Amino acid sequence: MNYVIIGTGAAGIMAAKEIRKLKKDAQITMISADEQVHSRCMLHKYLSHERTAEELSFVEEDFFEKNQIAEVYGHIEVIDTANQMVDTKGGESICYDKLLISTGADSFIPPVGDLRKAKNVFGLRHLKDAQEIDKMAEDAEKILIIGSGLVGLDAAYGLIERGKKVTVVEMAEQILPVQLDAHAAKTYQELFEQAGVQFYLGCKAEGAVCEADGMIRAVTLDTGKQLLCDLIIVAAGVRPAVGFLEKSEIEVEHLAERDEAGTDGGKKYVRSRYRVYGYICREKYDQLFRTGYSLPRKDQTGRRG
Repeated sequence: MNYVIIGTGAAGIMAAKEIRKLKKDAQITMISADEQVHSRCMLHKYLSHERTAEELSFVEEDFFEKNQIAEVYGHIEVIDTANQMVDTKGGESICYDKLLISTGADSFIPPVGDLRKAKNVFGLRHLKDAQEIDKMAEDAEKILIIGSGLVGLDAAYGLIERGKKVTVVEMAEQILPVQLDAHAAKTYQELFEQAGVQFYLGCKAEGAVCEADGMIRAVTLDTGKQLLCDLIIVAAGVRPAVGFLEKSEIEVEHLAERDEAGTDGGKKYVRSRYRVYGYICREKYDQLFRTGYSLPRKDQTGRRG
């Protein structure tokens, strides 16, 4: 039996572990556009230079060899469901008996002004995002973060740890609007403000124009306020990373064709007629209390808030 897993995030890695545990003789191949396994929850530690790229991995160094898993790096060209074959843009073709798509999500950049085409606008979802932000942050003096959820504040933490000036814009009246009530949010906000972060709450980005060099150097809010910037991080939500399925016959979103559906221990699962599987876990995961979550320093002496 040939199992192919697209994506080496937490879901894909856990699936591979379970398959190997249950199917000792199965052939398992994992395909990923990421050059290495990494924890998305720790990307802010890379931005702060507290961890290297290698130290973001959450698997053993010999994970793939020990579990006899073939690892393929590359982007998907097409999934041929009729012949049960995955073709990569690098020219590799991998056959499967069962295929698991666990590519997760990509950052959503809202269609505001030129945000989607500017060279200095990034999401923070993948290691490559953190690497690009890290490189541009070396010379950036004014960093603007759109969104004050967990990702936005993680980004703020990582950059203020390097002494950067950070401004955060949030359309809600408080930071962390999904995770916290107003009282708790105020406490967190004060700690970030003590570290030098400036917040604009209850407003949203309305205009952003690229200059001749492809850079946005000012964002206009719906209040009329203009914020100068040379690096922008957008933390305004995510969208499923399924763009590579456009050339295949696999339907996604609410149009997915199903021949079996049910629940199991608080989880949903679906199976399509193409023997392609998706597994949707509904566990609540509060990152505020995850291992390794950090608040900003009150100052640069090493004393935490």
